[in-house]
Amino acid sequence: MNQLLEILQYTIPALVVLLAAWLILKKFLDFNTRHLVVMQQSLELEKQKLDKGSKSKKEEAFIPLKLQAYERFALFLERINPPNLVTRELQPGLTAGQFRKALLSSIKEEFEHNMSQQIYISDAAWASVKNAKEAVMSIVNKASKQVQPSESAAKLGEAVLAASFENQESAVDKALAILKKDLRAQFA
Repeated sequence: MNQLLEILQYTIPALVVLLAAWLILKKFLDFNTRHLVVMQQSLELEKQKLDKGSKSKKEEAFIPLKLQAYERFALFLERINPPNLVTRELQPGLTAGQFRKALLSSIKEEFEHNMSQQIYISDAAWASVKNAKEAVMSIVNKASKQVQPSESAAKLGEAVLAASFENQESAVDKALAILKKDLRAQFA
């Protein structure tokens, strides 16, 4: 029995010290785990704030590009508007056939020059710009059927203007209205 008391005399204090060490270590680990979770959550919140901030900065970077696209398409539409187009392209000495080619070529070149800007405007605005281009080309082609290719360019110019004035609201005016409405909606 003496031996059992001696063993218990050394074992019980050792178990108490082990239990105390385990409780202290457990509290320490629990505290650090909670602290780590809070730190991770705050880091995630900061990251989300930065992501939102960078998105708005990215969106802000696109604003000048979008505005430029709308400006370029508005200019394109004004340039292909038949009265402006005829006035700009009419040169002395051209025949109606040559003038027709010059008008159509000018429309195509203007369109191709601005085509890459379509990524900055809405699908509806882009469709209206394409429709306006096709409508003006159609007016030029119809008017050229009324005039002989060997006649003067001025006769074809008159026919193009007459055909364009027949439409109450031209495709160019409609496209300009859609561009303006779309621009206002995006930046209102």
